[in-house]
Amino acid sequence: MKIKNVVSIVLLLFVVVSVVYLVAGESRSQSEPNQGASPAAVKEPEVQTPQAGASPVTPQAANHAEEDAGASMDPAEPQHKLIAYYFHRTQRCRTCLKIEAYAEEALKDTFPEALQSGELEWHVVNVEEPQNEHFVQDYELASSSLVLVDTSDGAQLEWRNLDSVWELVGDELEFKAYVAGEAMAFLE
Repeated sequence: MKIKNVVSIVLLLFVVVSVVYLVAGESRSQSEPNQGASPAAVKEPEVQTPQAGASPVTPQAANHAEEDAGASMDPAEPQHKLIAYYFHRTQRCRTCLKIEAYAEEALKDTFPEALQSGELEWHVVNVEEPQNEHFVQDYELASSSLVLVDTSDGAQLEWRNLDSVWELVGDELEFKAYVAGEAMAFLE
C-alpha cells in the first residue's frame, strides 16, 4: 500500500513539474515577437504513412486520411503535432466512458496551450461508423483504445496504443499521470 502511495506522489509531482515547464515555455514564447500566425482550427483526424522504424500504416489508411482531412495543411499549423485519439464502438460501458473522460481531462488540464495552438489535438472516434472503420486496421485496435499519433510536417512518425489505461482506470490520479507522461514524451 505504501509503494502505491509513493508512486502516486511521484507521478503527481511529474505532472506538476510538466505543467510548470509548459507554462514557463509558453511565457517565453509569448514574450517573443508574434509572427502573425493565429492558432490553427481543429481539423478532422489525419493519418499519414509512417517513416522507417515506425508502426505500419497501410496505403489504404493514408488514402482514408486524405478523405477524412478534407483540406491541405494550414501554413499557420505547427510543424510537429500530436494527435490523441480515443477510439470506441457504438455500445459503450461505464469503464469505456471513464477512460475517455479521464484521458480528455488529463490532456486538457496538462496541455491547454498545446491544445489551443494545435500542437495537440483530441479526437473521439466511433470506429463502427463507416468512414472510421479503417482505424481498426490502421492502429490494430481490439477494443476501445487511447492512441497517440506523432506527426511532423503532416507525415506520421509513429503511434502508440496506451494499453495500460485499462489497468489504471481504477486510479484516476495514476491514469492521468500515465496519459500526461506518454503525451509529454511525444511533445518534447
